[in-house]
Amino acid sequence: MIPRQLVLRNFLSYRQATLPFAGLHLACICGANGAGKSSLLEAIAWALWGQSRASREDDVIYYGEMEAQVTFEFSVQGQTYRVVRLRRREQHTVLELQIQTAVGYTSLTGRSLRATQEKIIQILGLDYATFVNSAYLRQGRADEFMAKRASERKQLLATLLGLDQYETLAEAARDRARDYKAQISVLEQRLQTLANQLAQEPHLRTQQAAVSQQIQQQRQQVQQCQQRLQAQQAAYQIHQLQQRDYEHLQQQRDTLAATIAHLEHQRQTLRQEQAAIADLEARAPLLAAAVSQWQSLKTAEAQLQQCFANYQQLRQERDRHQQSLDQQRQDLLRTLHGLESQQQFLLEQCQQLEKLLKQENQIVAAFEQLQRARAHLQAQEALQQKVFPLLQAKQRLELERQQQEQRLRSRRDELQQLWQHLHQQIERQPALQEAVTLITAQIATLEKQRIYQDHVREKGLERRRFLEQLQTRQREYERQIHQLEQRLELLNQPGAICPLCQRPLDREHYQAVRQRHIAEKEELLNQVWVIREQLAVTEREIQVLRREYLTVGYEISQLTQLFEQRGQLQQQLQSTQELEPQLDRLAREIQQIEGQLRNGHQESLGELQAIEAELARLNYDEKTLAIARGQVEKWRWAEAKEQELRQAQRQYQQIQQHLPNLIAQQEALQRQLNALETTSPLAQTLARIDQQLAALAYDPDRHAQIQAQLAALAADYEAYETLQRGRSRQPQLRQDLEHLEETLQQQQAQLQRITEKLATLEETARAASRLAADLHQQQQHLLKQQQTLEATLAHHGKLSAELEQLHRLRQEYEQGQQTLAHLRHQYRLYCELAQALGKNGIPALLIETVLPHLEAETNHILGRLSNHQLHVQFITQRSRRRSGADTKPIETLDILIADCQGTRPYESYSGGEAFRINFALRLALARLLAQRSGSDVQFLIIDEGFGTQDAQGCERLIAALNAIAPEFHCILAITHVPALKEAFQTRIEVTKVAGASQLSIIT
Repeated sequence: MIPRQLVLRNFLSYRQATLPFAGLHLACICGANGAGKSSLLEAIAWALWGQSRASREDDVIYYGEMEAQVTFEFSVQGQTYRVVRLRRREQHTVLELQIQTAVGYTSLTGRSLRATQEKIIQILGLDYATFVNSAYLRQGRADEFMAKRASERKQLLATLLGLDQYETLAEAARDRARDYKAQISVLEQRLQTLANQLAQEPHLRTQQAAVSQQIQQQRQQVQQCQQRLQAQQAAYQIHQLQQRDYEHLQQQRDTLAATIAHLEHQRQTLRQEQAAIADLEARAPLLAAAVSQWQSLKTAEAQLQQCFANYQQLRQERDRHQQSLDQQRQDLLRTLHGLESQQQFLLEQCQQLEKLLKQENQIVAAFEQLQRARAHLQAQEALQQKVFPLLQAKQRLELERQQQEQRLRSRRDELQQLWQHLHQQIERQPALQEAVTLITAQIATLEKQRIYQDHVREKGLERRRFLEQLQTRQREYERQIHQLEQRLELLNQPGAICPLCQRPLDREHYQAVRQRHIAEKEELLNQVWVIREQLAVTEREIQVLRREYLTVGYEISQLTQLFEQRGQLQQQLQSTQELEPQLDRLAREIQQIEGQLRNGHQESLGELQAIEAELARLNYDEKTLAIARGQVEKWRWAEAKEQELRQAQRQYQQIQQHLPNLIAQQEALQRQLNALETTSPLAQTLARIDQQLAALAYDPDRHAQIQAQLAALAADYEAYETLQRGRSRQPQLRQDLEHLEETLQQQQAQLQRITEKLATLEETARAASRLAADLHQQQQHLLKQQQTLEATLAHHGKLSAELEQLHRLRQEYEQGQQTLAHLRHQYRLYCELAQALGKNGIPALLIETVLPHLEAETNHILGRLSNHQLHVQFITQRSRRRSGADTKPIETLDILIADCQGTRPYESYSGGEAFRINFALRLALARLLAQRSGSDVQFLIIDEGFGTQDAQGCERLIAALNAIAPEFHCILAITHVPALKEAFQTRIEVTKVAGASQLSIIT
């Protein structure tokens, strides 16, 4: 990635800023603390990955603004891209990705924010975590890589090297292996089920034979039963005809009996009707008198009913008008009560306002006192504004004097410790020289062992090739022996022919051919035995060579460690030879610092005295300011009371104007209420309706009495009507009764004749019933026989279907066995592939090849930064803490740090030393990425960290940056150390004006 331009709008401390990267190769970003140096580079990370130091997304927006936007242009592999990220408060983030073409920028934005972010990561070839652990050394997070656990370091390094694709492939292989394993499990269960089902085949065939024999027997029984049933059916048909005659007569008898019973009921009804008419004839005079009275009462009830209807109509109209009158009365009373309540409220409010108006003189005097106190407070605050900068300047000068003295003392102590440390290293020079000589001798011995190991390996490879040749020859001889055995089998068959000329053999030629084949077979067997002996000897030789190779390999495995130890010792020896000039320089610098401590800081003393004189002239006192503020707070209540007084005066005047109107409205409403009861149209209408009701003279009691008398005479009226209808039907009743008597006699005679015929046919009916029962029993027996036969046939069909199913299952079982073998092969293949592509496979091997280069590069940079006093070593495997069955070493990525005193933990190093170690490792990582094609990182950012270094350490950091500068397109370093600004030819000055950060480029 090569940066082109950065544009910020309302991002963190920036309102508007543009940073072109053209011409920036090795530059520093400088400015005061809090000016916004780190925010400038945070904008790049936020634009590309949406990550920043803000805890909430809206915190990146400039205070008081509604949105923030960052536009970043960069190039990757010769192609220019532009990313625009916009954030609005309480809304979603907008992300756009564009690519530069011949006609301008074209959008590559995806359908969603996540899709666009994935495209950016794909173009860059690294995500945010990889960026901050390689190319971006963030403020306060320089130890990001060192602080991670060993497993996380290895994973991070794999990500930097682009080895994530192997994990993706390994996961895909594991998924395929799991799929095959699941298929194998399902298929094995299916095959086990098929095997259990196929084991039932012999038992099913035995059952099928027994059922076939049973079917023959049951068919014979059914035929015999059918013959007996046919004979019984013929006899039953004869008796069935007689049974039909008997049943027909029974139906006639039942019909006649029902007809006779109906006729007798009709005769009884007619006789009862004649008796009722006779009773009514005896009461005829009384019934006639009751009917005359009923008619007169009915006429009077009709007149009263008409009068009642008129009465109901007038009552409904009066109730409606009365309800309207009551409603108007309630409305007037409600309005009148509201006016009275309002008048009472205004009177009470007037009483309260009068109490406040009586305090007018006291409130006005207090308000004037408040104004005088505020004027005095403003004068004291103006004096404070003049004094406050002087106090700040005085405090700043005193603090600078203390800090400068503390820095000089700290620097003197640090130089004294360094002088002692270097003196001790010079004293260790003879011991280091002796150790280098001893390790060099051990390396020479192991180098000879390595040459011997190469000879052993070549010998082993030669014996392995010879072993493969023997195995090939053995397989060829065994194939020829098998062909001869087949030919001998053909010769032993009757009518054998010659295997060469394909002609029939006579006895003489048969013996000759057979002897020749036997001789060839014995010769081949002898050759096989010789090869087998050679194979055994060769395998023993290979085993011996393998043991020898492993033994020598174990001895020379320490060669790498010895090389590292010698290199470390040589570096330490070389560094001790260059320490004497440093000792002299350190002694001179210590004397100079002690002189500065004795002389003090005379230049700032005069400025302090001038500030103190000005403070004495102004005569400012904090107590006077506090008293003035207390007086303002004491009389502050008068301001509120004065406003309440003015408001009360306005309200009192308004109430006095409004009261007469309320009283006039109440008197008008009272007059309307009095008129409503007497002279209103509703009152006059109600009086007219009352007069009409009085004129109607309707009597409800008399109406009810007449209705009761009509109800009492209703029964006599109905009896009189029945008597009149009976007098007209009397002749017809006598005629109907005579006809019923004649018909009843005829029906009874016919019933007697049918009963006599049934008595003669009853024996025939009983015989038919017995035959029917026997026939039904025989039919049931036949039905059972047929059902048994059908069940047996169904069972036979079921067995046949099951055997056919077993035949298909056997084919499926054989095919499943073949499929299972294929699936197992695929499962083993993908398991091995997943293991090879996993983190302990190919990626681990690739990391093993990269780590030596990374270690060498880190030590090279660290040597320049620490004058070859520090050395790092990467350890990728360590033994397990607990001894057990599993002795396989643990995969790790531990980092060992050594100095002239030996190997120590990372935490025990000082801040300056720790920063040098982290800086060297991060530079080595960035340089390694720049050299590899996986991630084209040509942009390096260093945010702070120089403050922990002394002058010599800073010079070495600058030298290291200049050394790696040709391998990067742009390197930016953030610092606030004044001495380091001049070391960079190009500077980006960041300042803060009116709360907003601004930048300028100085070359």
